[in-house]
Amino acid sequence: METPHIVVLILNYNSWKATLGYVQQLKLQQGIRLTILVVDNCSTDNSYHTLVQHFQDEEQVEIIQSEYNGGYAYGNNYGLKHLQQKLPENTFVVISNNDISIDNPKLLQQLVNYYKQCNDIAFISPLMHMDGQPAPNAAWKIPGFSYDILSVASFNRVKSNEAVYYDIPIQQELFAVDCLTGSFFMGKLETFARLNYFDERTFLYEEERILGLKVKNAGLKNYLALQLKFYHEHSAVISKEMNQLEQIRHLFNSRIVFNQYHANTNIVLLTFLKVFYALFIFAKNLQLKFGKRK
Repeated sequence: METPHIVVLILNYNSWKATLGYVQQLKLQQGIRLTILVVDNCSTDNSYHTLVQHFQDEEQVEIIQSEYNGGYAYGNNYGLKHLQQKLPENTFVVISNNDISIDNPKLLQQLVNYYKQCNDIAFISPLMHMDGQPAPNAAWKIPGFSYDILSVASFNRVKSNEAVYYDIPIQQELFAVDCLTGSFFMGKLETFARLNYFDERTFLYEEERILGLKVKNAGLKNYLALQLKFYHEHSAVISKEMNQLEQIRHLFNSRIVFNQYHANTNIVLLTFLKVFYALFIFAKNLQLKFGKRK
């Protein structure tokens, strides 16, 4: 049996220490031919030069830098298109954050084995764990328009999230889902290309939702490999680099992109959504402004 070639694509932004530690974990993986591609998303902390210097003698690890910081979608696309120019289209690629922990030395080999059991597959992910437990947001159903309103209203946020989460049958081996977490999942280069990659009109958030709808429209499925797991820390990079209002703006923009360009939401509902979000941001801005004066 041929040893599978897997490329792990890691997006780095102002977090070179986390990337160094994660790469060392990945190099412990067995039963595969591993290549690691780190895309530095134009960090401001000298990450690129630090990583290049650290890995300069390691052929297994390649460091490249994007042309600008265009967020999650742009940075990962930059890496995928770089790989597309040099590798066969059937190469396995793992899209991964650098705040991941893996304690199974054969995780990637086993993930490939599960992938090969599915004929209609687009992407696959182990079951994400947070704080030592299976995470409810390891996968979710594609939310409808009402979610984009109700999840913003604080009185209905919890119920809205519960409505899109799966009751995951953890005793199974494989479970078909709409959306996989963007922190760690695997597919083939040709699948990313077929689905026209990530939507670069988003900077942060909702990339998984858009990709999930693309997968569904292509007649494919995403899967959770429930007997495999990885651990995801609560990301400190976003909160460190971006204030709450900026995060909300990016979330709302990505939801508008989803509704306008992917879900074919009618113009009346789309206009309502844009106005609702604009009013919410205006009110939030006032709240933060006057809150600081107290």
